Amino acid sequence: MKTFACSVPTNVFFGAGEVSRAGELAVTLGKRAMLLAAKDTMRQLGFLERVEQLLTAAGIEVVVQDDVSPNPRDVDIDNQTRIFLEQQCDFTVGLGGGSAMDSAKAVAFLAGQGGGTISDYLAGGDHADLSDPAIRPACPIMVITTTAGTGSETTPWWVITNTTDHEKPGTGNSTTAARYAIVDPQLMLTIPASITASTGIDVLFHAMEAYLATIATPFTDLLAQEAIRIVMANLGTVLEDGSDLEARSQMAWANTLAGIAIGEGGSGTVGIHALGHSIGGQTDAAHGLTMAAVGPAFMRKTWDADISRYAQVSRMLGYDQGNLTEQQLAQKSAEALEQVLERFGCRITMTDLGVKEEMIEAMTDSVFKTMVGVLDCSLKPISREDVIALYRESL
Repeated sequence: MKTFACSVPTNVFFGAGEVSRAGELAVTLGKRAMLLAAKDTMRQLGFLERVEQLLTAAGIEVVVQDDVSPNPRDVDIDNQTRIFLEQQCDFTVGLGGGSAMDSAKAVAFLAGQGGGTISDYLAGGDHADLSDPAIRPACPIMVITTTAGTGSETTPWWVITNTTDHEKPGTGNSTTAARYAIVDPQLMLTIPASITASTGIDVLFHAMEAYLATIATPFTDLLAQEAIRIVMANLGTVLEDGSDLEARSQMAWANTLAGIAIGEGGSGTVGIHALGHSIGGQTDAAHGLTMAAVGPAFMRKTWDADISRYAQVSRMLGYDQGNLTEQQLAQKSAEALEQVLERFGCRITMTDLGVKEEMIEAMTDSVFKTMVGVLDCSLKPISREDVIALYRESL
């Protein structure tokens, strides 16, 4: 068995009604919070007012920024950090899906540096190495997730769109893991089916990629396989009946497990995410759908890199076509994935997301500039020519 290290520094509070803990947790982080929330939706659903009241009831002064876009941009983070510092906030609270949570991490990080521009700390920036001893710790972070999809509540990673280069790099360090994460499935009951599907598929890709990564460990294998099992058993239920609290709770748990696997658990994502991020940078498409567009092609390219693991993926995805050998099962992993995407309404192409042939060169450049570390976690080496071929196959 390989040697490995893992930790789960985020304190997770999981279950229906756990959002009521927000105030008691916040008082341990400071006296003034910046509450970053998804644009429009959190206010319309009443979640923003509820969390703000919980914080103020605990004696926390709250500065509300409910202008987080679906794919947060560098210019947004710069402006929100300026307000954070002007208002002398102590910590951030991210309320919403991955965008709100990533914004809370990015603002806390940039505020810890004293302000500036977040693009300096993204791939290609002057200070992109966040392990540099000169980098100061982020301010404290609390997140409250309202989707079961991104896993951001249990990872140190955050993804910000560089509006100059139309890139969507991921970054983070040990100080950008949330101090507290609240995972309350009651906040997920009103998620529309389209978002439930795209975020649920994101959970599946997080878990599947963590299992297929070169840096997978026995610990992350345990988490990834259980997350896949739960998604396969429950995503269809929540798509049919979004008010099913038990199924929502199961999906939220799968998301938490997969997040730990790709974060502090010690594994990570692979080429599917590397290619998907560049699609998102160019088109602003929903994150989960970008993986759905390129995932099957990636599996067809890489299935023979580890026969036993890819065969196990086919099994976990419910592929059963008689007495197939391990090699045959592994080779069918792309077909197994396509069937799952079809089942959950996410069988799409890059063209469906707005990608055109002429974008492929720039997207490929972005992969190797911003996501090469993720790409290199793939079990089979992926060259520039391979990335171009995968993109073309996925159009």
